[in-house]
This record gives sequence, structure tokens and C-alpha cells, in this order.
Amino acid sequence: MMETQFFTCKEVKDGLYAAIVKDGQGALGNAGFVDLGDEILVFDTFMLPQAALALREAAEELTGKKVKYVVNSHYHGDHTNGNIMFKDTVIISTTETRHKIQESFRNQDVSAMKAGLSSYFAQLEDRIAGELNGQMRQALQNDLSDKRLYAESLDLIEEVLPTVIFDEKLVIQGSERTVELHHFGGGHTGSDLFMYIPEDQVLYAGDLVLVNNHAWMGHGNPHEWLGILERMAPFSVSDLIPGHGPVGSHTNIQSMQEYVGDLIRFVSEMKVKGTSKEELLGMPVLEKYSKLESPHVYEWNINFLYDYLG
Repeated sequence: MMETQFFTCKEVKDGLYAAIVKDGQGALGNAGFVDLGDEILVFDTFMLPQAALALREAAEELTGKKVKYVVNSHYHGDHTNGNIMFKDTVIISTTETRHKIQESFRNQDVSAMKAGLSSYFAQLEDRIAGELNGQMRQALQNDLSDKRLYAESLDLIEEVLPTVIFDEKLVIQGSERTVELHHFGGGHTGSDLFMYIPEDQVLYAGDLVLVNNHAWMGHGNPHEWLGILERMAPFSVSDLIPGHGPVGSHTNIQSMQEYVGDLIRFVSEMKVKGTSKEELLGMPVLEKYSKLESPHVYEWNINFLYDYLG
């Protein structure tokens, strides 16, 4: 176990590590790394370059080896902004993820982004001041802290694109273990890969599977997501490193399927009954999911699904 400002580093199996983010410290999305034998593979690179540097330092200190490969599970900045600290490595993603990272930097106006974030911060502060639900208030405070640190780091972030791309499956054969990268399409985003280490039965899920957290649906296809999880389910998994939340296990794949399916059904049923979006957003979180972290994301999902379901 190693503690940093940004994350807790946990060795889940010999040579396999999870970097679980700390709330409100700006890293936002989990990462991890694998000792391949002669070199290291890093899975996802956090939202802040400073956190990515701490990740690289932790990986090289704990293993005594150098990072050779970096994998981007999908294009979201909380999993890719830290690429800048790995310019000298081989960065791997799917074709679509590389395209989306490139697209996100195209015509990027940092000044406009900072102005937009300032407006968002003002809205969040107003919401926090009037929020009576303790769990929601804490989630919003964490979101505000994360995004403020992101805004302060915008000048440090620059485009660093993957240089090795694939579309279905890529295998990296290390001297001590084999790593498989699987891509079954897009669910959370338009393209989401996960990493599986068969000898150790460890799966790095990216944002395809979250543990004890509401999962953002608005940049992907929830129905396709269910299909991807169905194809992931047969994998033998003892430890699962999620994109957000603590280290889990195979049971979290089913939990994720239930979450996505339940929200689709709930919103569909409410729409059939003639419930408006505003009425739906005014309802409490479904009891089954009322204890999950990041309840503000549930609101985002209800808002998205109402339109997505037509």
C-alpha cells in the first residue's frame, strides 16, 4: 500500500496494482499498472498531469522498472489528460478513442474553457449552499474541488495521442505475464476497452464497470453497454479495478448490468405514464441505488435517458 496526495496504490495481486483516486484531489478516474517482467504497463493516466507524474513515480519505485506501455481505456480526460507525463512511452488505444482525444483538443480555447468552468463553479456553489441532503452536498463539494484543480492545471495539459491503435483485441506478451486488451464496442463512450490478465484473473474495467458509484451514461449507448457487459461476464475475475470506486470482483459486472438496465426501465416506464422530465428529476434516487456515491451523476443520467429513450 502506498499513499499519495492523489491516490492510494494497492497491490491486488503480485505485480498488479490499482491506483484508487482520493475524492476531491483532482485525479478523478482510477488508474493502475502491471509489472510485465522487464517493464511496466500503465492503465489510464488520471485527469491531472501532476497525478500522472505521481503514478509514474509510484509504478517505477514499487517495481524497480520503467514504464514502456500506457493504455487509454476511453477518451475522457479523467483517464487521458495525464498522457503528457508518458510522452516517451508507447500509448495504446482503440482507433475511435484516438480520434476522440484528437477531436477534443481540436480548436481548444483554454480561455473559454476557464470562463465556462468559472460559471459552472458559481452554479455549484449556489447548489451546495442550498443542498439539504448530506450525501449530495458532499458529492457536489468533491466535484467542485476536482474541477477547480482541473481548471488550475489546464495550461499544463496538451495533446498526447496514442501511437498504437487496434479495434478488437491486442495481446502484449511480457516475460512474466500476458496482458489482453479487449474491445467489444462502445457503451460508456463510443469506444471502451478493458484489460484482462488471464494468469491472475484480474480485470481493469475502465468506466465500463464502476463500484459503489453512479455511472455516467450520456456520452455512450446504454443498450450497447449492456451487450458489452454480457460479453465480459464469462471472464474469470477474482479482482476488478473499476474506473471509479474501490477494487471489486466479478459480481460488480452483474451489478453494473442491473444499474444500466434498471435506469433504462425506470425512465421508460415513467415516460409511458406521462411523467415530465422535471417531475422525474424531482423524484428521489431509486431506493436500490440510494447509497451509491456521486448521486449528482444519477441526475445527469435521468436527464440524458429521458431524451435518449425518445
